[in-house]
Amino acid sequence: MALGATAQAGPVAVPMEPGAEIRAERWRAVAAAKGLKWIRGRFSHTYETSPVTDTTYVSTIEYAAYQGRKDASWPRVGDVYKGQVWVGRSGDSGAGDEVVTEVILPPHTKFAIKRGSAKRRIRCYFGKANGSYKELKGRKCPNKPKQGFYGRRLVPPKGYWDVPTRRWIQVIFPLRSSKRLTGVASSDCLIGAVKNLSGWAVKNWDAPQPSDECPLPDGHGPDVGVFVARRR
Repeated sequence: MALGATAQAGPVAVPMEPGAEIRAERWRAVAAAKGLKWIRGRFSHTYETSPVTDTTYVSTIEYAAYQGRKDASWPRVGDVYKGQVWVGRSGDSGAGDEVVTEVILPPHTKFAIKRGSAKRRIRCYFGKANGSYKELKGRKCPNKPKQGFYGRRLVPPKGYWDVPTRRWIQVIFPLRSSKRLTGVASSDCLIGAVKNLSGWAVKNWDAPQPSDECPLPDGHGPDVGVFVARRR
């Protein structure tokens, strides 16, 4: 899956203002010392039907992830950690390339956005299947979530992301949980909801239904079980 191969590189080493590379290197060193990794859920999809061949195929690919340790020892209750939703387009963008991203947070979890803090703001990245990417700033990236249809909507002021064929968008946001979380065993999941605005989409939303519990089936939203340890 070529589009997914580049996604985890997004949070670091992005060309930014003077001094940013030094700060990014420090961030990498801290993350490596803590043993932090992006813990990603399975891929989910929307589908489209070709108006020429009537063939149905994958239109968008999406996943949700959070940053932690694989042994579930971090994050701990009260820690600020990162979550993300990622969307790539493998289908034809001739009938529209716009997507809308929303997130449903795990239980006992809130956004930990702090005005003026570089470490606790929303970050957005736009990339290509060849591995190149850039950070989106200013009005190209939201500074806070808004109420959406399924959860909290994370889109720029124009209301959607442009994601052409073989391109992807990644939205990273800070979180804090007030109680211990134990992943899918307790339905403690970070869930994405993605709306594909292509005119050829079979179903616009890749999102959970009211009766769904994680892990979710394909087409019901990307999800990942989140583990947050007790603070000792």
